[in-house]
Amino acid sequence: MKTRQKVNPIKKGENFWGYVFIAPNLIATAIFVLIPILFSLYMSFMKWDMINPPEFVGLANFTEKMMRDEQFFIALKNTAVYSFISIPLGVVAAILVAYVLSGDLRGTTVFRSIIFIPVTLSMISVSMIWKWLLNGDYGVVNYFLSFFGIDGISWLGDERYAMMSVILIGIWKSLGFNVVILIAAFKDVPKSLYEAAALDGANGFQKFKNVALPLSAPSIFFVTVMSIINSFQVFDVVYMTTQGGPGDATRVVYYWIYQNAFKFFDMGYASALSWIVFIIIFVFTMLQMKFGGRNQSYD
Repeated sequence: MKTRQKVNPIKKGENFWGYVFIAPNLIATAIFVLIPILFSLYMSFMKWDMINPPEFVGLANFTEKMMRDEQFFIALKNTAVYSFISIPLGVVAAILVAYVLSGDLRGTTVFRSIIFIPVTLSMISVSMIWKWLLNGDYGVVNYFLSFFGIDGISWLGDERYAMMSVILIGIWKSLGFNVVILIAAFKDVPKSLYEAAALDGANGFQKFKNVALPLSAPSIFFVTVMSIINSFQVFDVVYMTTQGGPGDATRVVYYWIYQNAFKFFDMGYASALSWIVFIIIFVFTMLQMKFGGRNQSYD
C-alpha cells in the first residue's frame, strides 16, 4: 500500500514565494519578448501597412516578393562582407590584445579599463564620435593624414571606404567585451604549464601558440559565436553613420528590414525578412557549434 508523502509546509511556502518573485520577470519576458516574436511570425504571412487591416498572403512574402527583391540580396551580400571581414579581424585583435594585457606588465590594469570604455557607451554615441573623426572635411583622421601629404578621404561618403569604416567602428565598439572574456581565459591557464614549456625550450610565440591558445579555446569559441551573431545583427552603426549609403554600399539586412517596416510601411514583408535572418543566424551558429566546437572542452 502506497503512503502519501507529506509536503513540508516550509518548503511549500518557499516554492510559493519563489514563483512570486520570478513572476514579474516571466510576465515581462512574455509581454516584451515572446508575444512580439509570435506576432512577427503571424505578420510574416500577412500584408499590412499599419493602417488598413492585415491581409493574409500565405508564403508570398517568403517566395515571390523576396525572390524579386534585388535590394534584399544586395543587403545580404553586404552583411556577408561585413561578417567575413569583421569576425576574423575582431577575434584576432581581441586575442592578441587580451594575451598582452593578461600578463603582469606594468600598467596593464589601466589599459584594461581604457579598452573597456567603448563597451559602456551606446552605439549611438560611438557612431557620432567616429562620424566626427572620419568626416571628410574636418575629421581628425584626415587632419593627421594631411601631415603625410595625403588628401582628405571621404571615409563614410566613398563606396571604396564606407564599409571598411563601418567595420572599424563595429570592431572598436566590441573589442573591449571580447578582450575581457579572453583575459579571464588566459589568466586561468596554470603558470606551471608556461614554466614547463620554457624548460622545453619554447619561446614566447610557442608558449602562446601551444599553451595559451589551446587551453583558451572554449572562450575563443564563445567570442567567435557571439561575433557571428552580432555581425548579422549590425544596424545602429549603419543607421547613424551612412544610412545604408553611399548608394547601397553599406545597406545591410537589418537596415533593409528597418526601411521596409518604417519607411515603406510593409510590416508583413519586414517580418518575413526578420525570420529569414533568424534562420540564417541559427544555421551558422549551429554549424559553428558542430564543427568549431567539436573538440572543445568546457571543464
